[in-house]
Amino acid sequence: MDILYFGILIVSALVGGKLAEKLGLSNVVGQLLAGIIVGPAMLHLVPSLHIIHVIGEYGVLLLMLNAGLETDVKQLKQNMKAATYAAVLGVLLPLIVFPVLALMFGIQLQTAIFWGIVFSATSVSITIAVLNEQGKLASTAGSVILGAAVLDDVMALLLVAGYAMFVGGSGLGLDSVMPLIAFGLGLVMRRWSGSSRFLELSNRFGKWTLFPIFFGSIGLMVSFNNFWHEAVLLVILTIVAVATKYYGAGWGARLAGISKTDSRAIGAGMISRGEMALVIAQIGLSTKIINHMEFSSFVIVIILSTIIAPIMLRPLLDKVTD
Repeated sequence: MDILYFGILIVSALVGGKLAEKLGLSNVVGQLLAGIIVGPAMLHLVPSLHIIHVIGEYGVLLLMLNAGLETDVKQLKQNMKAATYAAVLGVLLPLIVFPVLALMFGIQLQTAIFWGIVFSATSVSITIAVLNEQGKLASTAGSVILGAAVLDDVMALLLVAGYAMFVGGSGLGLDSVMPLIAFGLGLVMRRWSGSSRFLELSNRFGKWTLFPIFFGSIGLMVSFNNFWHEAVLLVILTIVAVATKYYGAGWGARLAGISKTDSRAIGAGMISRGEMALVIAQIGLSTKIINHMEFSSFVIVIILSTIIAPIMLRPLLDKVTD
């Protein structure tokens, strides 16, 4: 039965991606929406099974490995100043704004700080797919986004570890740093003479299997059970989630001397939260820092930010310098 679920998810994600392209949207957006449509939120054709999410995580690893293989290390070093500025401001802004927002909603300080940590994380896997789709991974903006996202994830890991020590909870496991390890492995493999052929084959394999499973599995996590009860909060959280990363990372890149056009693309490229934020939110739920309703709200906002990011990024990438 699990094989049937995988088949439905892959086919629907691939069809959704093609339909999105015909509408002028990113392929990734179509695959995410396909997961929502066939999943528990709407048609109930595919349940949100643990095995689907496990296989989906291999899609993340392959995306990050391929990103490392395609990354120009020299250009990455040249843009490290901009990446650092974008990462730091991209973390600081949500880390400040979300706790203030939570306190305004009557949330306790300890939990309010955790809100900030959840939304300070960035998921680069969605952005990588869009950059690849438009051939902009080697551009200045693409290089800065990659560098900033890696630094961003490192800071998120440190924040969670520090917070866990402070409240006496548990930190992140090895699985949460595996995407960073995969990216580093890709950078090392670039020196191998057969790396180009390997990249071609892995991209082809991922395109028809692991990538649609990963993007579709994110859609499977959406639930509209509390949507209308929490609609106002969800809208506010989504706007703040988008704005804090867009302006935080964008301003950081601008301060480092990156052009206004590229800075906007960098800001948009850092909006998606994805798997890292979901892992952090799950830790908050398991340690009772946040309740089930907050967790459900976070999942919906993370999904919405993941859908919004490629929609904003794609037109901006058309204007960036190569």
